[in-house]
Amino acid sequence: MRARLAAKLSALVLPMIALVLGVGAALILAAILGESPIVVARILIEGALGSATQLGYSLYYATPLIFTGLAVAWAFKAGLFNIGAEGQMTLGGLAMAVVGLSLPGLPPLAAIPVAFVCAFVVGGLWGALAGWMKAKRGCHEVLTTILLNFIAYGLASFFILNVFRNREVQSPETGVVGEGYHIAAMDWMGGSSPLNWSFIFALVFALVFHFIFKRTRLGFYQRLAGGAPMTGRLAGIGMDRQTITAMFISGGLAGLAGASPILGFAFKAREGFSGGAGFVGIAVALLGRNSALGIVAAAILFGGLQKGALDLDLDTEKVSRDLATVI
Repeated sequence: MRARLAAKLSALVLPMIALVLGVGAALILAAILGESPIVVARILIEGALGSATQLGYSLYYATPLIFTGLAVAWAFKAGLFNIGAEGQMTLGGLAMAVVGLSLPGLPPLAAIPVAFVCAFVVGGLWGALAGWMKAKRGCHEVLTTILLNFIAYGLASFFILNVFRNREVQSPETGVVGEGYHIAAMDWMGGSSPLNWSFIFALVFALVFHFIFKRTRLGFYQRLAGGAPMTGRLAGIGMDRQTITAMFISGGLAGLAGASPILGFAFKAREGFSGGAGFVGIAVALLGRNSALGIVAAAILFGGLQKGALDLDLDTEKVSRDLATVI
């Protein structure tokens, strides 16, 4: 009992220590650059939480990070390190745009679920490819997922620039998806920000993530694959199948991360829309200790830092938005 309590306290205290050290070091750096640490901290906090619109932006930036954080954490729990969430998000988001352009007449009750399923399957298959190479060929998933990121970038650029490009504009983007695919904004919560219902969908998936690993056989098998694969083999459980399944689900979750920027804001796929969310998701999963609640909290923290740091460019002379990356 005492050991379990100590583990829970450790799961809460260690990320807080990391947060305090990171913010503290960044504020010291700001002081060295000639800015008041108190002013910098105030700008960060007010920029992230100062109004409904600012909070909405923070949650908007956090939404893809919840999905990618869950994706990385799922792989972690199965003993895998998925560095490919960026590529999986890119192809999953592209799939949303493609289905929205190909079937523009679907009503919202059908369009949004279809887009989500397509994104999950495409991102999942891209992740499963790395899982298959791990299980059947012994290729380390870190290497394969990194390399598959570059292929995903190339494929997405090809389809955006050559197949589904909107020829009426100069920017590299697709046409606008059908209206049924537009995810409604959450004006009542996010003011004039682009916050949309994708944030609520992300919270739902976090709850499902928690339930699966706490209450289902699938979650038990996945944790067994990550913690005691030899025991699983002796029990007759196919560990290769668990590896491929883990990477499929991990890639699928990452594929859903494109919902907020594509279906909830731009209503089209723009080149580079992922914006590094797949890589930041690794930090989100680590800071959140691979738990659903921790990932949501870490994603909101990172989203708030991103929004608050944008104001540093405007309100300070010597500190830029890059401070968020430093933190």
